[in-house]
Amino acid sequence: MFAFGFRLVLGLVLAASGVGLAMAADPALCGGKPTAVRITEALDGASLKLADGRVVRLSNLIAPLPIDGDKDAIMRAKETLAEIANGKDALLYVSSEAKDRYGRISAQSIAIGEKLWLEAELLSRGLVRVFPGTDDNCAKALLQYEAKARAIKAGFWSGSRFAVLDANNIEALFAAEGRFVIVEGTIRRVGEARGRVYLDFGRRFTEDFTIIVPDGIRKSLVAQGSDPKSWRGRRVRVRGILFSWGGPAIEVNLALAIELLNQTIPDQKIPKSE
Repeated sequence: MFAFGFRLVLGLVLAASGVGLAMAADPALCGGKPTAVRITEALDGASLKLADGRVVRLSNLIAPLPIDGDKDAIMRAKETLAEIANGKDALLYVSSEAKDRYGRISAQSIAIGEKLWLEAELLSRGLVRVFPGTDDNCAKALLQYEAKARAIKAGFWSGSRFAVLDANNIEALFAAEGRFVIVEGTIRRVGEARGRVYLDFGRRFTEDFTIIVPDGIRKSLVAQGSDPKSWRGRRVRVRGILFSWGGPAIEVNLALAIELLNQTIPDQKIPKSE
């Protein structure tokens, strides 16, 4: 009775704030065979220790990191994950027990008590961002939770530190070098060389923002019905680690790291590729 009452009150509070509970109807989208586990401890904003000693990384999420320069955001993500998950029974969806270099297995999804989709809940509260894993259906669903949180400025979306960056704001992009970022802009030029497509957002690729699309990712996008070679004039949103390549750049390693947006600009305003 107490648990029901707590969920009811929590649901009303979140509804009033514009954030709904992320119910666990969809974790199976993420693949893997569900395994019953008990969570003992949140180690940071996106990893958990289980009662059996395993450490789990939430594969489709990235929590604030020290390089982001926001200690409060780091602590909020960890404390909220601990509040939701510590001591709870859960269903863990894992496709492989292979460990990363930190000794963690990668979980596609976790359902707390078969009621709450953990990853979606963290996204809904604006505490983490989507870092697409290997399962398209899972990442597509999670991107919707992130988009809603961004729209209502939940959590860190209310500030500027994790805001979506403008592809034309080169100063801000260089300042974010080495960080996981989300960038939006309109593609001005499209080039191709050495098995990669280069999507440029200005006249000079040595100074302006560029998205680098390896051939394998391009083939995935073509199979989904859209060829990056035809994206001149399209507005896109891209996510990944920002690095300097003459100008600032992101090399995508999954097709879902790029989202085509609806807005385009008139063709006559777009310089032709040289």
